[in-house]
Amino acid sequence: MNIAELKALKAVADTGSFTRAADRLGMSQPGLSRQIQRLERELCTRLLERRGTGAILTNAGRESMQFAIRTISDFDALVSRFGPDPSALTGIIRIVASSTPAEYLIPALISEFTNEHTGISVEVLVADSAQVARTLGDRQADLGLSVMPSTAAGYSSIPMGKDEVVLAVSADHKFADQQSITIDQLRDENIIEREDGSGTWQTVVQALSAAGIKLPEHRVSMTLGSTHAVATAVELNLGIGFVTQHAVDSHSGKVLAVRINGLSLERDLNLIYETGRVRGRHTQAFVDFIDGKSA
Repeated sequence: MNIAELKALKAVADTGSFTRAADRLGMSQPGLSRQIQRLERELCTRLLERRGTGAILTNAGRESMQFAIRTISDFDALVSRFGPDPSALTGIIRIVASSTPAEYLIPALISEFTNEHTGISVEVLVADSAQVARTLGDRQADLGLSVMPSTAAGYSSIPMGKDEVVLAVSADHKFADQQSITIDQLRDENIIEREDGSGTWQTVVQALSAAGIKLPEHRVSMTLGSTHAVATAVELNLGIGFVTQHAVDSHSGKVLAVRINGLSLERDLNLIYETGRVRGRHTQAFVDFIDGKSA
């Protein structure tokens, strides 16, 4: 088994075609087929089911793909870290971010970082906070940004700054002229909620539990999948909802922040990474960049 064979398997799985996979890798189709065959002989199982001009992964192929993705990722990181030109910082950094940092924090950070490192580009995948560590573990991303530090073994986090969750109300809402309210004033209100995996919603749930209080009876007008969507719905006066202060600030007076008496909703924004994973020089440069800011 070698990296070329694993890359051949991944290329066929990605494209669904031996012809397109061979074109992607810059090799002949018979040459690519031989690499797949060698890999299948070594593993004593079929990895691909041929269908006309296409192919799909078998169950063994899907399991092998997870190994291939991790191995290729680690190999590329080693090449980047110990390659022949140690002074050059080039490459692509893949970051998985929950919606709040993806929408309100990442763009400025990436701009500042890539202005200093012009050979590096950054790709951002948006996922909910609960999926960040899982996406890193599957090697679909190099680094993660989340409003919740990872509690899973094998992961570390660097605080990047503070953020606060607030109750967002429209400028026309009855709470608009109040800086804070009691939890009981939410009774019978239309509340726009986030999905269960949302870091924003988990912040609210955990803060309520820590304070020993519960949301009173209320109406859930809708459940939305991003902070921006909640803030937009609030601006349209479709209900009220918990969002980050960044989201309120981006709606220029049309959405206002209200705080709940006795409820602390301040939280850290974190860079998350696998502790023992080899990182390329370009990825490590971004970790050092964030670490320097947190210091």
